[in-house]
Amino acid sequence: MLNVMLKRISLVPLAAESLGVRSMCTYVETPDVKILLDAGVSLGPSRFGLAPHPEEFKAIEFCRRKIEEAAEKAEIVTLSHYHFDHHTPSYEDWLCNWTEATETARQIYEEKIVLIKNPREKINFSQRRRG
Repeated sequence: MLNVMLKRISLVPLAAESLGVRSMCTYVETPDVKILLDAGVSLGPSRFGLAPHPEEFKAIEFCRRKIEEAAEKAEIVTLSHYHFDHHTPSYEDWLCNWTEATETARQIYEEKIVLIKNPREKINFSQRRRG
């Protein structure tokens, strides 16, 4: 029974360290629901004292497109916390996300059930500001 059930669950990593970006974005699909988990992707402006490599810029564009494609199918989007690698901001950010204010946030979150971390309680200042 469990084996049959697992065959009906699709789990797709969309963006992660192993794909060249900071993220843990995952798409989950079951017969009952389609969920996009932590729909964000970023690059550190300075990692080990180095700016992002040109290949990382290519990776962030590739992963963002995969996230956008998954968002078209998703019914629910989660946002576990407000680090840039876990959410797509609705404002312009060229330091970590390389996003325009209207580029992707609306397309990812609009007309979805969005389950978010409370942006006002038990949260540090920088995440509260982003939330």
